[in-house]
Amino acid sequence: MRNFVYFMHKINQAEIQQYADALADEGWFVIQDFVDEQFSKQLLEIVSETRFNQNFRRAGIGAGADYQLNNKVRGDFIHWISPHPSEPVLQEWINVMTILRSGLNRELFLGLQDIEMHMAIYPSGTFYQRHLDQFNERSNRIISVVLYLNQHWEPGMGGELVIYRDAAEPVTVDPHAGTLVCFLSDKIEHEVMQTHVERFSITGWMLRKPVGLGFL
Repeated sequence: MRNFVYFMHKINQAEIQQYADALADEGWFVIQDFVDEQFSKQLLEIVSETRFNQNFRRAGIGAGADYQLNNKVRGDFIHWISPHPSEPVLQEWINVMTILRSGLNRELFLGLQDIEMHMAIYPSGTFYQRHLDQFNERSNRIISVVLYLNQHWEPGMGGELVIYRDAAEPVTVDPHAGTLVCFLSDKIEHEVMQTHVERFSITGWMLRKPVGLGFL
C-alpha cells in the first residue's frame, strides 16, 4: 500500500477574500506552491498508474452535437476522476477544491454546486489553441482550475499556459508542480503552448449545476 502524506491546504477567510477579489477584478488568479512537493508527487504517481492501465483517452473539443477530435486544435489525453475516488490523495484534492468552491461561492454568489475533475497528459509536441472553457450548448462551467504536476519543469520545456486579457498583455504561467491557476470559464481565453516534454496536470471546473460522469 502506498504511504500517503495527506495534504490539506488550510484556506482561511482572508485568502478566500483575496481570491474572490482577484476573480471579480481580473477574472483569474495564480497561486504558486499551493500544494507541497510530496502531495504533487503522489498525484503524479496516480496519473502514471492510470496511464499504465490504459485508462486515458484523447480529449475532444465541443460538447453534444459539436463534439469532435481535432489534434490541430488540441492534443492532450484525459481521464475523468470519479466524484468519490478510491485513491485517498484524489479524495483529498476534491475536498480541498470543495472548500475553495464553497468559499468563492459565498463571496461571489455564483451558484456553484459541484465540481468535475480530470487528469490530463500533453505528450511532447502537443498543445491546445486559444479557447474558452464554456461550451456553446451548456453554460454550467463557471470557474476553471488547473493544478500542475511537472516536478522538474524548466524554461524551454514548453507547455506554458497563456491567459489573454482584453486591455493588457497576455500573462504566461509556467507549469511548475504545485502551481494552481483559477479563472472564469466563460470570460478568460487561454492557450496551452506546445510542450517539448510530457506535461501533467489535474484540471477541473466549478459548476453551477451538478453533473454526472455519464454526461461528460
